Amino acid sequence: MKIALTFDIERDIPNILNTYEGVKVGLIKILEILDEYKIKGTFFCTGNVAITFPEYIRLIECKGHEIACHGFNHERLNILNFKECQELIYQNKKVIQEICHNSKIIGFRAPYLKPPKFLFAILDNLGFKYDSSFKFRYKIDKNQKREKNIQEFYPLNSLLRFPPGHYLLKKFIFKKKLAVLYFHPFEAINMKRLLSCQISELNLFKDFILRPDRWINTGSIFISKTRYFIEEALSMKAEFVTLKQLINS
Repeated sequence: MKIALTFDIERDIPNILNTYEGVKVGLIKILEILDEYKIKGTFFCTGNVAITFPEYIRLIECKGHEIACHGFNHERLNILNFKECQELIYQNKKVIQEICHNSKIIGFRAPYLKPPKFLFAILDNLGFKYDSSFKFRYKIDKNQKREKNIQEFYPLNSLLRFPPGHYLLKKFIFKKKLAVLYFHPFEAINMKRLLSCQISELNLFKDFILRPDRWINTGSIFISKTRYFIEEALSMKAEFVTLKQLINS
């Protein structure tokens, strides 16, 4: 059994908040956990985070983790045309590559996990080797899929923070040959407190009450559950890998 821990490095809840506490605080906590268990992860970074916090992106690289792309400013790529989409992904890759001189950027994940139908053609044009966006959210033309040498890794929401999360992990994820799990750095901070501080700028009912997934069990609970999951996976002889390691394997 192989497990890939992947992290989407973006601002806190894009289109809702314009804060970066997850990057500044949560990311460090995640890196400390990975260091503790000697695990390498894959970090999908937006271009704006790379420009605003290049030192954090360099830190990820220095610790030996894989760096990949996640759009320039977490735009909804599925509503853009081919030219607009390609330019944003190109700029995303260019910015990160200029910061991470020792990394070859070959992976991509669409913001909101909603890529355009022509994604493979763009990724092939720009030298990417794989995509890690939701399988059931979009349809890729079969001819394009055959012609483009883009490997797919379908991500799963770990549900670690939620009450049934550990049960689902044991029942489904631990039985897979490969599980690609995705997280966000803001999960490692107290999002309920952060959202409460921004409540005047939010729609209380729509953005907070109806979306407990944005804040429930974040912070210390997420950290403890993540440690417990890693320890159990290691006890079951799971191998933690980066997506780059899986290319053509």
